[in-house]
Amino acid sequence: MAAYGTADIHNVLLAGPRSSGKTTLAEALLFRAGEINRKGAVDAGTSTSDFEKEEREHHHSVYSSLLHATHLGKRINLLDLPGAPDLIGQAIACLPAAETMVLVMDPEAGVDSMSRRMVRLAHDLDLPVAVVVNKMEANVGLLGGFLDELKETLGRGCLPINVPTGGGKSVIDCLLNGEGESDLGPVAGFHTELLDQIVEVDDALMERYLEGEEPNYEALHEPFERAMDQAHVVPVCFTDAATGAGVEALLDIIVRHFPSPPEGNHRPFFIGEGEDEVPFQYNDDPNGPVLAHVFHVTTDPYLGKLCFFRVYQGTVKGSDQLFVGAGRKPVRLSHVFQLQGKDREEINEIIAGDMGAVAKIDDIHLGDVLHDDHSLDHVHHKPLPYPAPLHALAVIPKTRGDENKIAEVLSRIREEDPTFEAHFDTETHELVIHGLGQMHLSLVLERIKNQGVDVEAKPPKIAYRETILTQAEGHYRHKKQSGGAGQFGEVYLRIEPLERGAGFEFVDKIVGGVIPKSFMPAIEKGIRDIMGQGIAAGYPVEDVRVTVYDGKTHSVDSKEIAFKTAGKFAFRDAFLKAKPTILEPVVNVEVTTPGDWLGSITGDLSSRRGRVFGTDTTAGGRALVKAAVPLAEMIEYEPALKSMTKGRGSFTMELSHYDPVPDRVAKELVAKFNGG
Repeated sequence: MAAYGTADIHNVLLAGPRSSGKTTLAEALLFRAGEINRKGAVDAGTSTSDFEKEEREHHHSVYSSLLHATHLGKRINLLDLPGAPDLIGQAIACLPAAETMVLVMDPEAGVDSMSRRMVRLAHDLDLPVAVVVNKMEANVGLLGGFLDELKETLGRGCLPINVPTGGGKSVIDCLLNGEGESDLGPVAGFHTELLDQIVEVDDALMERYLEGEEPNYEALHEPFERAMDQAHVVPVCFTDAATGAGVEALLDIIVRHFPSPPEGNHRPFFIGEGEDEVPFQYNDDPNGPVLAHVFHVTTDPYLGKLCFFRVYQGTVKGSDQLFVGAGRKPVRLSHVFQLQGKDREEINEIIAGDMGAVAKIDDIHLGDVLHDDHSLDHVHHKPLPYPAPLHALAVIPKTRGDENKIAEVLSRIREEDPTFEAHFDTETHELVIHGLGQMHLSLVLERIKNQGVDVEAKPPKIAYRETILTQAEGHYRHKKQSGGAGQFGEVYLRIEPLERGAGFEFVDKIVGGVIPKSFMPAIEKGIRDIMGQGIAAGYPVEDVRVTVYDGKTHSVDSKEIAFKTAGKFAFRDAFLKAKPTILEPVVNVEVTTPGDWLGSITGDLSSRRGRVFGTDTTAGGRALVKAAVPLAEMIEYEPALKSMTKGRGSFTMELSHYDPVPDRVAKELVAKFNGG
């Protein structure tokens, strides 16, 4: 049996921008809790979290890692998440696994775009947020202004639970303590402001407080956690992971004040499908039916595929046979592990609220629900808001025969990363990989190389689309009567544009059986095939309705292949008459920059055909710019931004919509497709 119960567990995500010190903080927490006997370093490639080759070489997290510690008899699970915008898919996948997201911040960098994005994601999933202001000793003079910036960005409930003292060499509690001086002023003011915010969620506590009663830990514990759960309070604490200042205080805060699984907001599971889908309320009881969710998949060099899971209900044991989703055949787990970075330890069981991993089971995938009760067949987690992969590279092996090796590596990456895609383009005979940005795809290429395969990569491709602006009719007669059996099929159809994002509609308006029903699927398949290949410039066609209204057959020569061909070329005929246009992806961009460069940033985005629709200046003197910009203009944006802001600017982007490209760009794309 586990030495702790479900109520003794605290699951925490360490999120935040790259270089904020998340991994260094995780290392300091493990060291102070006695889990490791010496602190590793990110720059030296010796940290417990960043152990993969790519992480050691780049000195930042590329993959999520699972760590654990024991403090004051309580179990703490830490998920160290990558902080680069291109790697956000790994972070999003882990969001359901915890009760608290801790946003680790560098006061010198301020509240950047990645931090804002992670907070929005947490709020959308009803996940409480806390802030750890790291690197406090070197930035004591900035902390007061940064607190104002946090409150301005995250709301008035963003309040310190402790404050730095002694020039950032220590911290002093301001939740249960109202006395003393800090580097930011009298503790009493912070204490009163925090209590005033907490008591608003508890009428009885507020009444006693207004009567002059000072609440103790027992009186504050439940209201404080409820205030966190409701995002009424976003607690802020201070650390310096490099020196160890505030690290033990953070451990105390996690186990004393952050919600345990029974106290936190339940994750959004549902049962049923379509109109019958209803919320599913699980029970945190370790003795109930098993309900677990797979939140991360990786590959261990010795164990192979390794699936990380969080148990929400019941207890998972190494000898269990569990069902995967609606699967009717159970899988045997054989072994379950607890993880400390790359190190793993086989254990007997994992109770409700805890996390673990299982190895060598091909039937388990990211996002799967594991259970031992057929009444839970259709239980599933709310779909997570993964961004669409917008960048693409064509990958060519340098050595003949390496195609299978590349395919195996890419298959593993697809298993692990929900924002990565790969497919073989049958028209160009190229292997095309898709990711969130240049860094994302560069890391994929490194991983391929680290597996012993050398490849060449062609420049990024933009995911253009083709559509039409008006209605048109098309016709094609396919007739083949030479050499063997004849073929005959004739199709008349009409096409018309649909709203952006509507996709494709196929309508059968044949009257009197002039085309038998049995041939309609072949016609639709021919149309879908040519839509996938593109017509004007070689990009997929979308947002079109096709209505087949007439045609002819032959009693002997009409076959499916004939009507597939007729449908394909009848669509092409209509498409070229319907004012075809090319659409380009437009991304929403958020740029965070020191205020001095606001004009340069907005001017540069405008020069990239961008539309700036919002600017704001924060209390910390930083500026936030929001704009919509064509993706084609953002390919080389990261180095340009770093150059403009002397390395102090950051940005995030995600797909917004598709718009027609300018005529000049359209002509260039069409000419390139036609060999011009």
